[in-house]
Amino acid sequence: MIPGQIIVSSRFLLLALLALGASGCVDPKLDANRSRAKEVLRRVASDTFVDASTRDLALIRHQPSGLECVAPVNGGFSLEVFPPSATHPGVYCARSEGDVVSSFVAVFYGATVDIDTAFAQALAASAGQASPQAWTGEPSEADTASPEGLPHFRISRFEANVNGAPSYLRVAMAEAKGWFLQQVVSGPIADAEQIEGEAGADWRRALAAFAKNVPDPPS
Repeated sequence: MIPGQIIVSSRFLLLALLALGASGCVDPKLDANRSRAKEVLRRVASDTFVDASTRDLALIRHQPSGLECVAPVNGGFSLEVFPPSATHPGVYCARSEGDVVSSFVAVFYGATVDIDTAFAQALAASAGQASPQAWTGEPSEADTASPEGLPHFRISRFEANVNGAPSYLRVAMAEAKGWFLQQVVSGPIADAEQIEGEAGADWRRALAAFAKNVPDPPS
């Protein structure tokens, strides 16, 4: 056997071992999140959703709207597509963690509704019956960050009576390509600052995903 052949063969063997090692690497955090997302996908049984999980979050993306919903490790979670009988197509997801409830809705209105009209309707539906007053706390760090590259959005924050208890209530909305993304978060008023901080980060995450993944409207 020629010595040069042995050297070449050894190099190929080393590359093969490296390739096998790379393919065998596992990421427990990512695998756990994907597993949780796939369980949600199995339950909803709709081809409009895909797994969009990262190492940090179990995410389910609604492909028609670009909405990405977080499936929490603990707490309740629900995910529903609007029925065919709905006036406008859309999707809803909500999660509860302790006393904090967070929901996202994406609805397609097309060019028939402007964001200020839609936001006014959302405020009336979510805060209108809760005797709200403006919350005087500071906006989250995420909300005050540069909005460059993101759709225009509106946010209102309230002290309100939710289910008979003094509560913090946050309503946010954005529009892109005829789809309207809405966030509603509520929780104990004593925890308002913490809820605002977490809700602001969650909104910025969802807004960036929405801007990136919302498809062009049908021609």
